[in-house]
Amino acid sequence: MAIRTPQEYIESLKDNRVVYCLGERVKDVTQHPILKICINWMAMDFVLQQDPRYQALVTEKDEEGELVSFVFQPQRNVEDLLRLREIVKLWARVCYGKPSGAKFVGKDGLNAVTVVAQRVDKQFDTNYSERVEEYRKYLQKTDATIALGMTDVKGDRSLRPSQQQPHQDYYVRIVDELSDGIVVRGAKAHISEAPLSNEIIVLPCRAMREDDKDYAVCFAVPANAEGLTLISAEPEIREPNNFFDYPLSASIYLNDAMVIFDDVFIPKERVFLKGEWSFAGQIAYMFGNFHRLSAETYKAAELELVVGAAALMAEYNNVARAPHIRDMLTWLVQYAEATEVMGRAACEYCVSEADSNLVYPNPMYANITKLFFADNWHQATKYLQDIAGGIVATAPSGKDYFNPETHDMIEKYLGGKAGVPTEHRLRLIKLIRDLTSSYEDVLTLHAEGSLAAQRLSIYALADFERYKAAAKRAARIKDEVEHPLYSQLPDFPPRSLA
Repeated sequence: MAIRTPQEYIESLKDNRVVYCLGERVKDVTQHPILKICINWMAMDFVLQQDPRYQALVTEKDEEGELVSFVFQPQRNVEDLLRLREIVKLWARVCYGKPSGAKFVGKDGLNAVTVVAQRVDKQFDTNYSERVEEYRKYLQKTDATIALGMTDVKGDRSLRPSQQQPHQDYYVRIVDELSDGIVVRGAKAHISEAPLSNEIIVLPCRAMREDDKDYAVCFAVPANAEGLTLISAEPEIREPNNFFDYPLSASIYLNDAMVIFDDVFIPKERVFLKGEWSFAGQIAYMFGNFHRLSAETYKAAELELVVGAAALMAEYNNVARAPHIRDMLTWLVQYAEATEVMGRAACEYCVSEADSNLVYPNPMYANITKLFFADNWHQATKYLQDIAGGIVATAPSGKDYFNPETHDMIEKYLGGKAGVPTEHRLRLIKLIRDLTSSYEDVLTLHAEGSLAAQRLSIYALADFERYKAAAKRAARIKDEVEHPLYSQLPDFPPRSLA
């Protein structure tokens, strides 16, 4: 099949999958007014693949000469990472800051498993890496949409997976092993786009101990598998297709669903880890290494929206030259551009993976970029709201604006700078309300890892010996500790000139 059309993707969802949304079993997800928002958003992946303007960027010929999605190809060098970055940026720019979720997270899970499967094979003489490559080819040939099932529901956070009470299913686990596969039970949470994906690749979310070996499991499963139930997240959407009042939230629904496994059978060819507990944490860590590129790239594109909205509102209100407004706009520009350049630097200084021929962004730079973006987000939305004014919270609805009885009054009194249509100002106000919502705040802080997770990673990756060596050299501290960089530097001031 290779690359699919948007229509082929939509038709593939008519497969009797068990999906619930707002308290009801959804018979046909393609006809549900809320779920269709997520479907249309995910379908943009296939729109771009068919568009001659972008096809050369987003697709690649496989070894048989057939066009496949580039994001399913392994990234093996800096050029591949930078190209992937441009694809994610394109997705994000097209979809108002939120990249199409068709393959956005799943591809990074696939790469993580690709790396770790080879490590497991070396130690245990398994054939997981062969299975992973066959699954990669399957995704390429079917052009499947794929979600990542990583975060377990966890239960009591103070207890390990095997210690949970009153039941053992707070983490996905193996409950039976058969000659041709395994049976799994448990639940995953916050699984973006799972109800509208063809496939779900399931990874452990943490390191395990030997007692937790049943939870050290990694596999792929079709979204319509028997025993699989998908419960959609409560939508933020108030009025589908009302793009005046909800320009972003009526266009994008991430559907961060709960995925429940009720004794689901997984054929052995789709099992990539089965009890090798010492590798569970490695998969979770490796996923973060690959996913940082995706996370930081779309956020850099999203910041173009934030800065643009702030600058445009300053223009519409005719305050762009006010010193305090210029200061805020300047800060927003440096925030956006720093996020962009740091994310790119992480790719340019990428790390080669010793256990495979894949590369991923520099973990130190990538974690710094993520922390920088997330930690400053509230400052950015504060400035955006400050520039826009209180009207963001109190503007009349589109129904009032387009109501003949109230239209002229709103048109007259909610105008801004002469020559700027009132409708344009109102539309921008609604965009700013969407951009600065509590949903966006929480998503920015916690998606792709919390602030605490970034700080822990940065601390763990820090080269403190290099930093201390620099300080000791400047302080003229002589000890027995040699450093490969600083211990070799010539004396300063030079003794020969004394």
